[in-house]
Amino acid sequence: MSPRMELRHLRYFLAVAEELHFGRAAARLHISQPPLSQQIRRLEKELQAPLFQRTKRHVELTNAGRVFLGDARALIAQAEQAAGNAKRASRGEIGQVLVGCDLWADFLNGANIIRLFARRHPDVEVELRDLTATEQISALESGRIHVGILRPPVPSKALISERLLSENLVVAFPRGHRFKSYGRVFWPALGDEPYVLFSRRRAPAFDALVARACHDAGVTLRVKYEVEHPQTILAIVEAGLGISLVPASLQMVRRSAIAYRRLSPAGPALETVIAWRRDSELPLVQAFVKVAREVARSRRVPA
Repeated sequence: MSPRMELRHLRYFLAVAEELHFGRAAARLHISQPPLSQQIRRLEKELQAPLFQRTKRHVELTNAGRVFLGDARALIAQAEQAAGNAKRASRGEIGQVLVGCDLWADFLNGANIIRLFARRHPDVEVELRDLTATEQISALESGRIHVGILRPPVPSKALISERLLSENLVVAFPRGHRFKSYGRVFWPALGDEPYVLFSRRRAPAFDALVARACHDAGVTLRVKYEVEHPQTILAIVEAGLGISLVPASLQMVRRSAIAYRRLSPAGPALETVIAWRRDSELPLVQAFVKVAREVARSRRVPA
């Protein structure tokens, strides 16, 4: 479209082209006929092509006018769609939400939050980023993600965080293990077993919590494997090669060859939070947080 051509010029042209009468087109546009005629002449001058053939009794499109009509309709439709999309985006009805997820913090809430959000906002794209808690905090601060689901702490003053879930640790073990006969597993019993550790680099907050709990219980874990993915922990446990302390919500990932037991005493609580920028005014962020709150209220961690 020419720099000097405006959407109103296209609308004027479209009205005349559809009415083939300047008087009726002016009435349709709620303007007088002389300014309309003047604007059409300016448009023709801009295009360097006559759009209408005029007589005292008759108006018809020239060949250039017929070609321009199709393009003008498409441009107007595109502009109207763009305006409508902008309004819908401002209401949080369309757009994209970038969500950071820590694999070790997402067994109970994450999938349910995304499922419910997608049902309520079908035209919004949710893109997940697999990031550690530290990486999420940095990405939130820089605007590379909009929302994070992670383990605390969230020390940044630029961010708001809100608890979604508080749960305890449980011990995961092969189904044929002696722990199967226990109602609860006492902490000292853990020191006798080969242990599968979730990577300190991947989940430093989780590792610190486990280390503190073991210290308080006077237990030293016999670490045999250190891995970077929860599914790898389950695979090693399932193979009968060790046990592991995991969040209670991990029991939602069903494995027929793995059993779980609570600990005695229960040990420290493990929290999952949702975080977002304090200065965020994006409606989609608030909509996502609202859904997260609903899911958190409705869910219970298995014992």
